[in-house]
Amino acid sequence: MILIIDDDAAVRSSLTFLLKRAGFEPEAVPGPEEALAVVRCTMPQLILMDMNFTLTTTGEEGIQLLKQVKIFQPDVPVILMTAWGSISLAVQGMQAGAFDFVTKPWNNLVLLKSIRTAIELSEQKKELETPLNRLDADNKFHFDKIIGQSAPLMDVLGTVSRIAPTNASVLITGESGTGKELIAEAIHTNSPRAKEPFVKVNLGGLSQSLFESEMFGHKKGAFTDAYIDRTGRFEMANKGTIFLDEIGDLELSCQVKLLRVLQDQTFEVLGDSRPRKVDIRVVSATNCNLREMVAERTFREDLFYRINLITVHLPALRERKDDIPLLARYFADKQSEVNGLPTVRFSSEALAFLQKLP
Repeated sequence: MILIIDDDAAVRSSLTFLLKRAGFEPEAVPGPEEALAVVRCTMPQLILMDMNFTLTTTGEEGIQLLKQVKIFQPDVPVILMTAWGSISLAVQGMQAGAFDFVTKPWNNLVLLKSIRTAIELSEQKKELETPLNRLDADNKFHFDKIIGQSAPLMDVLGTVSRIAPTNASVLITGESGTGKELIAEAIHTNSPRAKEPFVKVNLGGLSQSLFESEMFGHKKGAFTDAYIDRTGRFEMANKGTIFLDEIGDLELSCQVKLLRVLQDQTFEVLGDSRPRKVDIRVVSATNCNLREMVAERTFREDLFYRINLITVHLPALRERKDDIPLLARYFADKQSEVNGLPTVRFSSEALAFLQKLP
């Protein structure tokens, strides 16, 4: 059962109709009192709730209700509904434990995708997960580009195997050189979108002036040097996965434009005012501490919550030294093959020496 909490009868009836058509069992109530009566005695699969229940628009009642709901049903995912102009409310809700937020008027496909993702991840949490071993990982998943079998790496691959089939947005963190792009590709390759495009964008190298043309595309004549039509990265990634690398380097003015697209999954090509829909999964990566950047106001908090339904942190090689012999053999074999040389063997002393290096 999905519980809908909204004081607007029209919203309740349209959401009830939408969810029934999508195969869910909705139950709609108008306010906090009725909602708490339901969650006291029933455990919904998911709660879809408005942030305001009287003429005020502060959202305080919504935050209060969310906290009360979480006391009775801590494991039930909650999706908040708010107007675009008050996304800061939704951010407060995410801090108070909400799973996601959508803006009104909502896009039916985006809302249903968020609901399904929340339910899938919630069900996975309930399953007792046994740690993944390398043999199982290679038999069941496509991890052939990822070398290693240390406990920290297998933790990462276990997470990837669980989240890949969903549509959840993923933030991959870790130092430069830890293999964030390989993990992003593994998420795509093990997902239902595997046969669709995997489009990589390095946001660190994008200036404000190039951002819109690169991401959304442009029509011929849209600006001085626009001699031909150009397809943007979002359109290229349609039905597949877009990998936003170095997202921590994106300028603030571009962050709000990116948030709009991720929120509504629609964008406008430069020189064409007709909005275009896009169906994408978003995987981002950074070597920055985004939480610190949010505190310093150099990264938007609402964008942080939008890209960060799931965080995957990659350990540095010094944290998984057991993988050094495997990596050394892998790279040596590669060089032998490329240069037509016989296979190289490492002595145990050589491998021990490599593992001692900082």
